[in-house]
Amino acid sequence: MEDKNYSEPLTDYEWSMLYDSAQLDSIVRNILSGSLSAQSRELLRLSGEKDKILEIGCGSGATTAYLSKNGRLCTALDFQDKSLLLTRAVCQKLGCAVRTVKADARNTLPFEAFEFDIAFQAGLLEHFERAERVEMLRRWRPCCKKMVSLIPNAASLGYRMGKGLMEKNGTWIYGKEMPQYTLIKDFEEAGYSVTDEYTIGEKNSVNFLPKGHYLREAIERWLSEMELCGDNCGQGYLLVTIGENTVVNRA
Repeated sequence: MEDKNYSEPLTDYEWSMLYDSAQLDSIVRNILSGSLSAQSRELLRLSGEKDKILEIGCGSGATTAYLSKNGRLCTALDFQDKSLLLTRAVCQKLGCAVRTVKADARNTLPFEAFEFDIAFQAGLLEHFERAERVEMLRRWRPCCKKMVSLIPNAASLGYRMGKGLMEKNGTWIYGKEMPQYTLIKDFEEAGYSVTDEYTIGEKNSVNFLPKGHYLREAIERWLSEMELCGDNCGQGYLLVTIGENTVVNRA
């Protein structure tokens, strides 16, 4: 088995290998059948029809395509040509229009001030150290009225154990990934007023664990009785942080 270094982020080439046209049919099929990621469902809930939405780091394009199909006016940004090509192919097959922009999310974004009602990233900031996260959030802020972040939740037992097991057996494919308990201070330092923070996707967290694993069986049993707790006890595998652009609030 090849030794992998999980203390280093993926290279540009390694990121490009995660997305290709072979995924097209399965992405479209999942959207049409309603087999959606937790992040896609949550972004639809948080947005309204005709909202102008920017996805920073669009990956496969699945979330942007789903939002566009449901009446949102979407722009997808990524630094990888393969991601942008896949996003355009998904949208074309679904018959929805999405603007795609090639740009590096680590730099100032090529958009007008307050161009978007909502900008979001899902699965991007966890690959960067805190100072880098704050600087990226600060650079993104001028173009949006509201920022939504969705990253792995450090308090999710299913995700944390599953990630650890995959790193141990060499099957983890995302390189350096740093889940967080909160991003409130990051958002505030970058100039946002945090309006909410919570977790989603508790049912998805078990998918990181192998079938038959003791923790997977325990979490699945807990999920069947979760109503006894009154909430998901912070066990969603995604941490959702929502911030308002304070410059907009002062305007």
